[in-house]
Amino acid sequence: MQRIVADILAGMSLKEKSLIANMNEKSLPYLQYAFDVYISKDAGDDAETGREIMKRVWRTLQETHRLRLVRQ
Repeated sequence: MQRIVADILAGMSLKEKSLIANMNEKSLPYLQYAFDVYISKDAGDDAETGREIMKRVWRTLQETHRLRLVRQ
């Protein structure tokens, strides 16, 4: 599963990463179809697997690409 997450992240643009990183968790189901299309070739048609991968991608982006206010 970690390989699939890494592949998805590698294929995303900075803009896509930033948009997803700044989404709230309640908005994630709107991305489900896009993830299902990509994931189905690697993980089969298991919807639960697709949701888990989508959440892992989002959590990773929350840590790495979330916009933060930086003060000096």
